[in-house]
Amino acid sequence: MLVLGIASLDQDSAVALLDEKSILGAIEEEKLDRSLGSDNVPNLAMARVLEQHGVRPADLAVAALADLPQQARLRESGLGSKFSASRKRHRSARDLRKSTVIPQLREHLDRGIKLIPYEHHLCHAASAFYTSDFDRALILTLDGGAAGRCGQISLGEKDEIRPLRTMQFPDCLGWFYSRITALLGLRPNYDEHKVQWLGRQGQPEYLPVFRKLFRTDANGLPVLDSRYFAAGPDGRGTFSPQFYRELKIHKDKFRDDPAVCAALARSAQLFLEESVLEIAHHFQAQTGTDSLCLAGGVFLNVLLVRALETRSTFDHVYVQPVAGNAGTALGAAFLARKKLSGKSGRAPMTTLALGPGLGSQEIKAVLDNCKIIYKYLSGEEQLIGESVKLLQRDKIVAWCQGRTEFGHRALGNRSILASPFSEYVIDNVNQYIKHRADFHPFALSVPAERASEFFDCSPNCRFMASLGKLKNQVPGLEQFAFNGREVRVHTVDKDSNPGFWRLLHKFGETAPAPVLVNTSFNLFGEPLVSDPREAVRSFYCSGIDALALGSFLVVK
Repeated sequence: MLVLGIASLDQDSAVALLDEKSILGAIEEEKLDRSLGSDNVPNLAMARVLEQHGVRPADLAVAALADLPQQARLRESGLGSKFSASRKRHRSARDLRKSTVIPQLREHLDRGIKLIPYEHHLCHAASAFYTSDFDRALILTLDGGAAGRCGQISLGEKDEIRPLRTMQFPDCLGWFYSRITALLGLRPNYDEHKVQWLGRQGQPEYLPVFRKLFRTDANGLPVLDSRYFAAGPDGRGTFSPQFYRELKIHKDKFRDDPAVCAALARSAQLFLEESVLEIAHHFQAQTGTDSLCLAGGVFLNVLLVRALETRSTFDHVYVQPVAGNAGTALGAAFLARKKLSGKSGRAPMTTLALGPGLGSQEIKAVLDNCKIIYKYLSGEEQLIGESVKLLQRDKIVAWCQGRTEFGHRALGNRSILASPFSEYVIDNVNQYIKHRADFHPFALSVPAERASEFFDCSPNCRFMASLGKLKNQVPGLEQFAFNGREVRVHTVDKDSNPGFWRLLHKFGETAPAPVLVNTSFNLFGEPLVSDPREAVRSFYCSGIDALALGSFLVVK
């Protein structure tokens, strides 16, 4: 039995292919059409995943859509009648395009295939609970608002998910955080991760005002105070004059002061953490659960996940690592599999290397076509040895191996690597390769079995979905710590990524620790590279010194 899950009605369209027992493949459309946050019908992703596994559309038992078509519409962007006119103006073109989604899917797959739609937040919940190892858990899903809903609290027991409460727009913490993102001059729905990191440099002086924006109702859920918001020119809503008065800032001038921007970001982050902790504790008391599952775009925020791990009263916290809309493709597929067979086939997530792989002939054809001088290394040991020599000389290496990761995080398959013990590594990678502000922290990858020697970290660090704490005084690693001794940690398991695991160990034979700086192999805000041509283009458009592309090594 083959089931295809499709997330296609909003930002980050994607597909996932499941058989009776496992996740065979998954990829976002953006990695193939190179359009960040692509919301197109994922025709390229469907074709690639099916081709990758030798599956014809007729072989599929069912296709599952992670949205109810009758509810599919542009993200809610207003507060009742205050926003209705603006919402209509900005919604019509998107709604017209979305009305063609079902016909397009049927045409691309097979007109006779059964297409089952599921509610968006139920798909989020399924993606989290069915990839956890909990028999019973509270499931919390939060996002910016899809089809009028912005959150759901559910109870997962054995193979069943029972919704307890839904959260409706505009009582939306995700939307609030996206409005702060826009307020700071960043791109809402894309740059929220920058807000959490910018806040590291600020003080929470605006937290008392942010606490006024929502109250808590009798059900333990946030309710927005509309006095602080107004209709915006883009149809998405904005903050009202009263908001600026209470903050005592000028809405057109505060961005000139970095301290004010950092304080706003810090205050917003702490308010988000407080609010989510309050929701989680309220429903934990109602359900008596000691495990918590998380999904939805809000939980791409690793500081929030860390807060739930360290400050909540749950014994176990698990976040589905592809927590945004793309991950609902997994949830829809699990739900459809359960509908057909009576069982979800749930199993803990072991890897996100679910996208297309790299073929040697394909790589060679691209390198020869570009007239690039390269070295072919016949064995993995030779490739690792050559790469370690470069890293030891403080060179920066793009490590492009195996299958593309599903999600936005590079976990050792589409990564840019550097020695953390290099004197100028942070400046070099930020300024000359990633071209980004210096408040962005870097992740440190370490073999899972040795992680406890250097870091105190949770199982969520396996997918870079939380933070760890620096334990020992390893010279050089302190520069990556913040907020005391917190650090982004990526633990690498031998079974899930043996090549990268061996590279770390080989590097550790001569370095103070088997630890490498790991950042995503993408430039200028583009999606992660997927195929050899994108890897070569990004390599030559950056200050990266070497490219380990499959069995081929290219050195500038």
